[in-house]
Amino acid sequence: MVNTVLQNIFTKIPHIVTTGAIVSVSTMFNIPRTEAATFTSQLVQEDLFFGRNIPGGGEVSSEQFQAFVNNVITPRFPAGLTVFDASGQFLSSTGNLVRERSKNVTLFVEDSLQNQTSINDIATNYIQAFNQESVLRVINKDDLKVSFGLDTDLFNNSSQSKFIEVDLFFGRNIPGGGEVSTEQFQQFVNNAITPRFPAGLTIFDAFGQFRNSAGMIVRENTKTVTLLLEDTVANESSINQIVRDYVKSFNQESVLQAVNEDIKVSFGLEPDLFNNSTQPKFIRVDLFFGRNLKNGGEVSNEQFQEFINNVITPRFPDGLTVFDTFGQFQNSAGTIVREPSKVVALLLEDTLDSELSINEIVKAYVQQFNQESVLQVVDEDVQVDFITSKQISVPEPTTILSLISISIVITLTGKKKRNSLVNCARRKQ
Repeated sequence: MVNTVLQNIFTKIPHIVTTGAIVSVSTMFNIPRTEAATFTSQLVQEDLFFGRNIPGGGEVSSEQFQAFVNNVITPRFPAGLTVFDASGQFLSSTGNLVRERSKNVTLFVEDSLQNQTSINDIATNYIQAFNQESVLRVINKDDLKVSFGLDTDLFNNSSQSKFIEVDLFFGRNIPGGGEVSTEQFQQFVNNAITPRFPAGLTIFDAFGQFRNSAGMIVRENTKTVTLLLEDTVANESSINQIVRDYVKSFNQESVLQAVNEDIKVSFGLEPDLFNNSTQPKFIRVDLFFGRNLKNGGEVSNEQFQEFINNVITPRFPDGLTVFDTFGQFQNSAGTIVREPSKVVALLLEDTLDSELSINEIVKAYVQQFNQESVLQVVDEDVQVDFITSKQISVPEPTTILSLISISIVITLTGKKKRNSLVNCARRKQ
């Protein structure tokens, strides 16, 4: 079945609709930047989702949250973390649909008892400081590999090619002063990246912070490019050449590369992307909706919100996250097409009913807006929990080698299913 799925996917490569800019992203890298290749594997990804609504009215301001990052999170994880803004919705315990802005912090950490305790401390501090009910925690133990160098073997180069996700993080500070401009970076994309990967890519703006070898915190604007590509030697060589070109063109020390080998990708309804486990577990599903209309114009924000209200929310009322993005892809005529898009991220149970609901959502969008396809990316390897002041969970640690951070597409799931989420996380421990 897997081979059939991959063959179906490969025939649809020209129709990739990619993610794009995530607003207000703060990305902090904590692997020391050295000229020698730095390589880590088997990383655990910790995602913490902080709701900003305050009971009784108002919300946690950006300044208050930044102070929380400075005073509570950074002292525990000074080498690096990621903070970005999101907008989510969830079904409350009274059955009301609640929408709120949120802040999301992503860490790639050693899965040690000390780090798990620190994460629980962070959640408890936030709950107490802002009178919150809980903090959502999602743990991802995918096959992740990370490098700042060129000579590390990040790809498995499987005999049977499959899709993997590659994220490249380009710092924009130029030694001696100034930075790589938006125009210069777009030209780099056009000349260095697109010719090697014309089928589709993702670009989003970020702000990075990392601790250098002297122990100083360095901040810089960054550009992140996300690619879905086949796990081949040729593609690995192309990634290395892109990194070399950027380092040489802009006098950079390195480019961070993060590779996720454990995903499933589809553009249609036929592939069986869910495992449909006999004991349902939570998985992450990202849906990418292109907004260009074939006869001109685009799906408006109001039209897409109506689609969420009428099609997605009735099937998954407990929670979702929506991102405004911008992507490019190569159409069947070989032309590079750029379009705004919407990304909907969900945490849901790996059941046949959930899979059928996802297929219904895709089919409805394709029919309603005359689209060719909707990209689906499924990650089966996540653990989900709500950390509360009364319930602090510490998963069983496994050995991890280093700590970094990158931006991700996230899901804010509903509070109504807190008990089932907690039980699911406990079962997986």
